[in-house]
Amino acid sequence: MSTTDLSASRIRQAATALGFDLCRVTTPEDGVVHMEYYREWLAAQCYGDMAYLAHNLELRSNPRNLYTTDGLTINTLVVLGVDYHQLELPAIIRQDPARGIIARYAWGQDYHDLIKPRLHDLDRAICRISGRSHQAKCWVDTGPIVERDWAMAAGMTFTGKNCCAIHPDRGSWLFLAVLCIPEKVQPDSVPITLELTQRTPREILAGIPYAEKVGAWNLPDTAHSAAATCGHCTRCLEACPTSAFAGPYMLDAQKCISYWTIESRQAVPRALRPKFQNLIFGCDICQEVCPWNRGQSDRTPRIPGLQARKAWMAPPLLEGFKPDTPYWIQDEAFREHFRRSPVKRPKRAGMLRNVCTALGNWGEVGSLPGLSLALTDSSPVVREHAVWALGQVLVKTGAEEALVLLQQHRKQEHHEAVLAEVGQYLC
Repeated sequence: MSTTDLSASRIRQAATALGFDLCRVTTPEDGVVHMEYYREWLAAQCYGDMAYLAHNLELRSNPRNLYTTDGLTINTLVVLGVDYHQLELPAIIRQDPARGIIARYAWGQDYHDLIKPRLHDLDRAICRISGRSHQAKCWVDTGPIVERDWAMAAGMTFTGKNCCAIHPDRGSWLFLAVLCIPEKVQPDSVPITLELTQRTPREILAGIPYAEKVGAWNLPDTAHSAAATCGHCTRCLEACPTSAFAGPYMLDAQKCISYWTIESRQAVPRALRPKFQNLIFGCDICQEVCPWNRGQSDRTPRIPGLQARKAWMAPPLLEGFKPDTPYWIQDEAFREHFRRSPVKRPKRAGMLRNVCTALGNWGEVGSLPGLSLALTDSSPVVREHAVWALGQVLVKTGAEEALVLLQQHRKQEHHEAVLAEVGQYLC
């Protein structure tokens, strides 16, 4: 295999042509930055139902243990970033309790489906230069690669206190991907550590002071002249509605709105529900308050398909219950309305659970027809949340209709958890 003509700059040129906004080349020897902490975080079982995060730890820590389809050892990691920032939702929409807010990354088509083919295209471009005939390995948030850490090791981003990968010029609105190839390529320069607070993984898990300056780095090839650091800033940690951060870098997934609205299939703990506000898929709050994201200009993603669709940004909560748009209550309508959208991940029942939570937080009588439909859903989790929402309407408005719906449902409900929820509002 000839790699004489293969260089980081040529790989970067090919990546840019395919729509990637960022590209850096590194080697497995640079190491995963936070693997020791990651192991402790797993041991503390902070991942909730996401057991897959504990799989293949040796591969996550050392990509050299990965092999290409023809058995060649991985020698180079091509770390890529796609900027998905587009615009700011007007406050009048974002703060409207009658609308359900969807995280920005899901305003367009599913990024996995758009980025993965481009990784294969980039691999083919590399093969044309090196002469390799077999496919390499690549991942977009789905395999045994800690993309965020490799992005940091490659000098592309630094990890913020909110655990997000932050680029000094583009902020944290980034999709990350890694292409693992067997060719040996001269790596890009790595970040220079300017200062670093030495804390053990267990100290971080226990929660270090919010305002502690945990680290500062000089990232190469960025237009921003300041050090890449969170400094003493605590905005993201303090803004979290559910207090999911014990401290910098320490996120308890079981308190995170994104985890509950996307990953978990269970009923949301009652104490957390009021804190979800009108967020029905994911949560961007810790990124929205980040100074590194301030002042980002409106832009169009370079990859077609990522462009925001109005219907997927902040849909009216009650729209999906209407006879002509029944996407909250009919599986087929849900699949069609959110075709190619990341919103399909929690499935219709998961989204209806989230919508019921938002309707409960809204607490308006106008939501009762939709909630009465949710009470007939086959999922006991949905019914439990519909009952909770009805109870919230009852508490906030004293509506007799909400009381009647709860009384009627108690007579026909058989699931213990749902009946327990009804019992919270009926003597």
